[in-house]
Amino acid sequence: MTFTMAKSIAGHDKTEVYVVIREEGDCVFLANGKNKTVASPKRKKLKHVQLIKHIPAEVTEVSEKENDFKDLWIKRVISIYTGLRPKE
Repeated sequence: MTFTMAKSIAGHDKTEVYVVIREEGDCVFLANGKNKTVASPKRKKLKHVQLIKHIPAEVTEVSEKENDFKDLWIKRVISIYTGLRPKE
C-alpha cells in the first residue's frame, strides 16, 4: 500500500506529523489517529504542509502488513516514524 505522510509547517499544529488521507485541489486532508481521525480529518492547504517523500523502510513494512486507513494503523505509523527521526 502506498501512502503519503506530511509535516505541518504553519499554524498551531506546527511540526505535527500526519498521514494524508486524500487530496482535493490545493488542500489535503490529514489524520493522526488521535484528535484528527479518519472520520474527521484536518483540512490544510498544501502550502502549509511539507510532504514527506522518503519514508523509512521500518514504516513501509508496517504498511505492507495492514492495508487500510484506520486510526490505530495511522497512530502506529506516526509513532514509528517519529521514533526513528532525530530530535529537532
